[in-house]
Amino acid sequence: MGWLYRLGVTMKFGLRILTAGALALCALAGYTADLSIGSTAPPLKIAKWIKGNPIAKFEKGKVYVVEFWATWCGPCKASIPHLTEMAKKYAGKATFTGVSVYEVPKAQWNKDVHAKVASFVKDMGAKMDYNVAADGEDGVMADTWMKAAGQGGIPTAFVVNQDSKVVWIGHPMVGLDEVVGKVIEGKFDVKAAKAQFEKEQAEAKLEAEKMKKRNAALQPYAEAMRAGKYADAIAVLDKVMGSDPEMATQAALLKFNALLQSDERAAMAWADEAAKGIAKDDPMVLNQMAWTIVDDQSKLKKPDFAVAIRVAQQGLAAAGGEDPMVLDTLAYAYFKNNELEKAIETQEKAVAKLDGNAAMDEEMKKEIRDRLAMFKAKKKGL
Repeated sequence: MGWLYRLGVTMKFGLRILTAGALALCALAGYTADLSIGSTAPPLKIAKWIKGNPIAKFEKGKVYVVEFWATWCGPCKASIPHLTEMAKKYAGKATFTGVSVYEVPKAQWNKDVHAKVASFVKDMGAKMDYNVAADGEDGVMADTWMKAAGQGGIPTAFVVNQDSKVVWIGHPMVGLDEVVGKVIEGKFDVKAAKAQFEKEQAEAKLEAEKMKKRNAALQPYAEAMRAGKYADAIAVLDKVMGSDPEMATQAALLKFNALLQSDERAAMAWADEAAKGIAKDDPMVLNQMAWTIVDDQSKLKKPDFAVAIRVAQQGLAAAGGEDPMVLDTLAYAYFKNNELEKAIETQEKAVAKLDGNAAMDEEMKKEIRDRLAMFKAKKKGL
């Protein structure tokens, strides 16, 4: 499910109380792949250039990196400093351009979209030191590059070689630096890259087909939730958990959220049960359950913080004991349960894991650090 992560879905915040309208797991069902490794790069039909030097066309003999991102995308923001480093490293040898896409749904397009992107880029300053452009209302860049290549999430980078051919497509934080270096030197194995890309696309197509079937299986759940028939919704999820092992943990989370709408006590008991059984190896699901219990925004009537602690502890174990997001959740659960010393100790571990964590955006890092400061202030009686 790497594509889901690339859309900015984090363990804690991306899966807030899921209901019928939030089954984004099926987004891959629109799979297509007309643009592949070895294809001629599509033209840069840019709606607005925000920063740097506009590129009219790809010139023969030059290397380009075209990266797609959005201002709302956490992983996109996390990758920006790395892209800046590469742009400087390969200055004069490769041209880097970030293209803002998917800022709002097409139906919600308005004249302020480009201004929002420009403001973001201005605030980033030297941290975003390469060409920046924005897609338009028609979404032509998203369609002719991302959709054409069967790419379901951002950030995604395309490398264009000296012959204006797309030779690599992938996440800018995973292998891009090495690829650009080899392309510049003329040592990049395009044939191998094409084989790998086609293998991944075939796997994505199979996954999309699975998701389409799962969406159909969950449709009765969605209808029941909309109608407020929570018992019926839970019955559907129980059936899914019994018949689809790959969907079981997500169904367990959906069941937890459905129970919260009708019986908080039963929801707490289910979270405890899931942490010991069906979801014990899924840190994302366990972290979300625990966070929902402790989060004030959930507005639960009788949250059981002891349950949140146990669920978060299992989530941390499933994550190898190192994940700062799960540590943060566990620390907050301790805090809510009036175990301040444990909260501080655990939050300090979370903060220690932040440096060098490129997958987490700065806003989330700040929130984790601020929470530690709040715990320490409470200890001092401030």
